[in-house]
Amino acid sequence: MMEAKPKPFLTRVPEKILMSDLDFFRKKAMALGADGAEIIKANQLVIDERVRLKCTIPRCLRAGETPNCPPNLPDLDFIRKAFAGYSYALLLKTIVGPIEEYAPGHAKDKNGIDHTLLFHLRTSKIIYEIEKLAYQSGYYLAMGLGGGSCKDYLCHGQVCQYMDSGRCRFPHRSRPSMEAMGIDVFDIINKVGWDAYPLMGKQEDIPCATSVGMVFIY
Repeated sequence: MMEAKPKPFLTRVPEKILMSDLDFFRKKAMALGADGAEIIKANQLVIDERVRLKCTIPRCLRAGETPNCPPNLPDLDFIRKAFAGYSYALLLKTIVGPIEEYAPGHAKDKNGIDHTLLFHLRTSKIIYEIEKLAYQSGYYLAMGLGGGSCKDYLCHGQVCQYMDSGRCRFPHRSRPSMEAMGIDVFDIINKVGWDAYPLMGKQEDIPCATSVGMVFIY
C-alpha cells in the first residue's frame, strides 16, 4: 500500500478527494491490524448523558484518576457543539483475545502482566497512527478517541503522572475514551452491524471481546 505524502493543511475538500482519503485511512487501519473499520457520518453519533453517568454509577475504578476521565473533561454540551463541526469519522475495532486472559478478575500471568489493563492497547496504537496519518494528509483537525482508560493500556495502572505533576508520560498517545466523551458506543457499532458482548458469565458463551475506537477526520 502506498504511503500518503504530506499535503498542505486543508480547509475545504472536494467530496471525491475526501471520500478517497477516507477509504485510504480505512484500508490503512486494516493494514495496521484493525479487525474492522468503517467510514461513518459524524451525525450518526449519539452523545448521551447516561453514558457519562455510567463512569460513576457504578463507579469506574479510573473515574477522576486521569485528565481523560470524568469529571476532568468538557461538559457534554460543549462536546456536542465541537463534534457537530465534523462530517466524517473512521470507526475501528480490534478483537481481543484470548478472552480468559482479559476477563475481569484475571490474575497476573507468570510474567507479572495483568492483561486486563492492556485490553485497549492495540486499538490505541492504530488510532494514534491513523490520526497522525490524517494530520499529515492535511486534515489538521483530525482527532482520535480510544476505549478504556489511558492509565491502563499506557501506564499499566500506575499513578497518573499528569495528575501528580502535570507531566504526562505519553502526551501524544493519551486519549479520552469514546464513552468518557459521552458517545454511545453500542449504538454506533450496532448501526454499522458490529456486535459486542459483556465479559460476564461463562467465557465459553462469549463469542468475542471487542475494543472500539474512532478518529474524527473532517
